[in-house]
Amino acid sequence: MAELQTVNEETQFAVSLNLVKSEVLNALDSAANQLDYYSETGNPDQLKAFLAEIQQIRGTFKMLDFRAGERLCEEFAESGRHARGEALSNATLNAFTQAIVYLKRLVELMAEGSPTSPSLLIPVINQIRRSRSDAALPESYFFLVNLRPQISTPKAIAEAARFPFRRARQMYQLGLLGLIRGQGRFGPVQVMSRAVKRFEKASQGVASWTFWHVASAALEALSQEEFEITPARMALLGQLDRQVRRIQETEGRYFAEKQPDWLLKEFVHLVSLAKPESEAIRQVQKEFQVANGIKEEQLAEARNKLSGPDGSALESLALALQEELQKVKDQIDLSERLDLSSEDFQLLLDSIRRIGDTLIIANNQEAAERASQLALRLEAAGQPGLREHGDDIADEIIRLEQTLHSITSKHLAEESAVDPVSLNEARIAILSESMTSLAMVKRAIGAYLESDGEVLHVANVSKSLSDVAAALLFMGNETMYDILKSLRDFVDHDVQDTSKVIEEHKMEAFADAITAVEYFMDSLNGQSSGADEAVRLAQDSLAHLKG
Repeated sequence: MAELQTVNEETQFAVSLNLVKSEVLNALDSAANQLDYYSETGNPDQLKAFLAEIQQIRGTFKMLDFRAGERLCEEFAESGRHARGEALSNATLNAFTQAIVYLKRLVELMAEGSPTSPSLLIPVINQIRRSRSDAALPESYFFLVNLRPQISTPKAIAEAARFPFRRARQMYQLGLLGLIRGQGRFGPVQVMSRAVKRFEKASQGVASWTFWHVASAALEALSQEEFEITPARMALLGQLDRQVRRIQETEGRYFAEKQPDWLLKEFVHLVSLAKPESEAIRQVQKEFQVANGIKEEQLAEARNKLSGPDGSALESLALALQEELQKVKDQIDLSERLDLSSEDFQLLLDSIRRIGDTLIIANNQEAAERASQLALRLEAAGQPGLREHGDDIADEIIRLEQTLHSITSKHLAEESAVDPVSLNEARIAILSESMTSLAMVKRAIGAYLESDGEVLHVANVSKSLSDVAAALLFMGNETMYDILKSLRDFVDHDVQDTSKVIEEHKMEAFADAITAVEYFMDSLNGQSSGADEAVRLAQDSLAHLKG
């Protein structure tokens, strides 16, 4: 099954698969049973029976031209051969079991005509390959694309390749570090995207421009909300850092060398999955003719169906907790007006206990213990004591409700005079307004550059920088406040002075500093990490600006 299919091709495939669906599912069930027997007994005959079922399934997939399913069956067989008559390891057995379950669900989805992709099988294929220490297949392994389309390489821009490569790599690594730490996605990817755009601009007119052109669009794709940063994609971004490092080490001479095709293919694949929200993405999709394939949003939905509960389960958990809390509050309100029946009292106790159980699942042991203790106190007091302890119960419920809202606000001081929820809401509002101001600054500077220095475009930049600086000072960040003041002074004394011609490398340094401030503020909002690294990048950019 090709990576890119038209709706008609998908329908035809689903029709063909439905003709043999029951046989395939029965064979998979039989294979799973043989694998269970083998894991319990270690009988090699049952392993042979399992592999025989897999071989039959492989033949069916070959007939259907389902290349990913066929390859998965080959991986089963290869692991069987690799064992050389010895018992399969627990890692291999676990990988086999998960792959069978995953494959069965995928077959059912494809038979329904749901949007799917061969890449959905890459994780389980790689899990089997890892169990025998083989190299992982790339995410784009089944992706079919011409890597040599007719693309006009733009002419080189004078002096474009002469910029601080070290700072550009520092910016890229700042974003990569944020992703590795697992705290947010949008901010880190935005920082990396800016760095790669610098490399794309510098590579114009040389052999590697197409690679950097596609890599830049791929990072724009990864910034879209639907994209998940999987371990495979994290490793891919690590590979890009190696290319960035070689650019830095050779002071740009590496631009003249051709970049790896496999890496280019991975980035084209990512762009193909993106919604055409930017000109860069639309251009690459058109150049490589990959605009009409499945999108990441559809893949994410398919992954959820294949893998069961995921991140959305946490949202459901929070929603369930809110609903349960509301039930408890309703019961308490009712108890102030009427005597609860014994049945209603028991329902109240059950609701509080469920809240405790839910908080345990949410990994909040302290709040779960409070809920448990509350249920015990109420049970000991009995139904008559409910009204007597009503105020204490209400206070405890409010604390539990605040716990739900402030799970992601643990960094706020517990001794704050303002309740953590209100304080965090105010903090978020300030940061949101500041981020909007910084976005306006970036647009204004872009317009200033495109108009060859028309100062009207930057008339409000100084005020915006002052507003953001004041917000950071309010939150106690004096270092970044000083940096923003210096950036404001640069705008006031240099940019708005029409007698001066601002050199491009200084405007790039100014934009780098703004990007670092954005990243820093993202970290304050809990959406990324690396605040200290962002400060250093801003200071380095500011030093270049003053130099």
